[in-house]
Order: sequence, then structure tokens, then C-alpha cells
Amino acid sequence: MVNIMGDTMSITQNKADSVSQGGRKRAPILPVAVMGLAGLALLVFGIPQFVAGVLVAGDQNTLWDLARQRPVAWNDLAAAVAAREDADRWMPTADREAERGLLLIRQAEAAPEGSERDRLFAAAAEAIERSLSRGPVQPHGWAVLAVLRERAGNRQGAADALRLSLLSGAFDPDLMIWRLRIGMRLLPVLSDETRALLTGQIRKVWVMSPDEIARLGGGEEGAALVQQALAGLSASEITNYVRRIGVR
Repeated sequence: MVNIMGDTMSITQNKADSVSQGGRKRAPILPVAVMGLAGLALLVFGIPQFVAGVLVAGDQNTLWDLARQRPVAWNDLAAAVAAREDADRWMPTADREAERGLLLIRQAEAAPEGSERDRLFAAAAEAIERSLSRGPVQPHGWAVLAVLRERAGNRQGAADALRLSLLSGAFDPDLMIWRLRIGMRLLPVLSDETRALLTGQIRKVWVMSPDEIARLGGGEEGAALVQQALAGLSASEITNYVRRIGVR
């Protein structure tokens, strides 16, 4: 008969003997190794994130001022851009690169007409594109890229970016009117899919703020798209839009 209890006690004693020398127990190797790996992980991942955060911590007020549409000095904009470039070398993120793109846009808008302004707008477009490659679900980022590409003369690229803005966030009251204005300017190069998405935006905005639709423009082609959108608007859709986004 197998003596399970005896075998177990023997195994336990052998393990105790193997980890003791001179009456002292050695620390188990596995827990120490795990702790060492955990410390290494903190070193590898924690320090870069910490350093990146420190680098941009000093200019958060610049972003707040921009969000509140307050004037910001050129030097403060340049310092915030440089801080995000340094932080990106430590810990690349979509959010910080998007911030850098917006800061570059503000720099470009403050610059006089000429090559330097064009360079800043081009750098802003590159930063926004990089941010979107890291985190593509950014309706605002795609809309900004559409405007930057349109400004650069890349109307088809602008139309593609507008489509992705609409797909990544159709219900965004702060964006819908702006995207409609972009869409009206790009109507000749929009795909059927993007036109259909734009039609949905027209319906939502009309429920929220009918006067904005009246001011859209877009010429005869734009007027026809608006008429088409509103003709297909049902009472149930109006009720649903009012429930979800309210009326302004």
C-alpha cells in the first residue's frame, strides 16, 4: 500500500533541506525573480511615462487658455510644442501628439503669410496624422485634418478625412455644424457614402438649430442636398434626435 502521508512528509523535508545551509534558509528563487522582473518593468515603463508627464506639466495653462480662446504668447506656444516633442521621445501617445498639432496650428495662425506659416501648417498636419495613427477614434482630429488638407490643396484627402470623422463620431453636437461647413465646401469630391453621412448630419443639426442649416451655403448642389435630407426626415426621427441631443 502506498503511504501517501509518508511520501508527502518526505518530499517536504527534502525541500526544506535543499533551501537550508548552515541552519539558515535561503530566500526562494522564484519570488525573488518575480520581484526583480516587476522592478524592471517599473523601470522600463514607469520612468518614461513619469518623465513625459513632467516635461509637459508646466504648460497645461497654455492649453487651458487656448481652450478658452484666450490669447497666448508665441514663446509659450513654442515652449509647449517643444515640450511635447521631448515627451514623445520618452512615451509616445495619441493625445499629446494631437495637442502638439493643435499648438502648431495656433502658431501658424499667428505667423505672417509666407513659407514659415506654410511650414507650421504642414507640421501640424503631420502631428495630427501621427496622433490618428496611434488612436484613430478621434472625430475632432479627423475633422481638423480635413481642414488642414483642404488648406494644402488636397481636397480628396480632405474628403477622406471628413468621412472618417463622420464614421468615428456621428453624434457630436460640437462638431456637427463645423463638419457640415467643411462638407459643403468639398461636395464635388465627396463619395456617395460621405454624402449619405452628411445627409444624416443635416437632419440632426436641423433639429438642434434650424437657422444653422439656412446659413450653410454650398450653392445649388448644397441646397439640393439639404432638401433631400429634410425631405426624408420623419416625425419619429425628429422625436429621437430631440431626445438624444436636444434643441438649441
